[in-house]
Amino acid sequence: MKIIAFDPGRVCSYAILDTLAPHEVTVGELDLVGAGRLIRPCGQHIRELLEDGVDCAIVEEVGARQGQGSSSIFTFGLSTGAILNAIGASRVSLDTVTPPQWKRASRIHSSSETDVKDLARAYATQLWPARRDVFKIKKNHGQAEAALMARWFFLKGPGRDAADKETKAALAG
Repeated sequence: MKIIAFDPGRVCSYAILDTLAPHEVTVGELDLVGAGRLIRPCGQHIRELLEDGVDCAIVEEVGARQGQGSSSIFTFGLSTGAILNAIGASRVSLDTVTPPQWKRASRIHSSSETDVKDLARAYATQLWPARRDVFKIKKNHGQAEAALMARWFFLKGPGRDAADKETKAALAG
């Protein structure tokens, strides 16, 4: 099973996890189109990623946070909507996950948003040491979080029934 997970935001990150090779993960950032407050992920780029044998897509189910301005909330919603729209136009199944769901499964707990991002990068580095160069960069926290969301889907979420125990044991590390 090939899983793609998206972490929407100002920088839209993604991760692709193939459960046949659970110790490898492909991560990156989506191309953006538009300008100003209408900047959003490129639907064509999302479509190309989905057409590469992906079986299911996961999108972090997020909303506005206290202290965000209305313009940034609009941009964030536009980003999430663009991702959902591209997935909806494909033949790939869609699931969403709330931050507490995947963070609890990854044992990432902190009251500080910065600490959570650092913990996600550190845990992703432990699971996928070949991506150490990517995950050590602070701004790449979204890629680490997307990778952990894909892992959550497979081990604890709706995808858990799709794999054999051997593959799960390898991914659980």
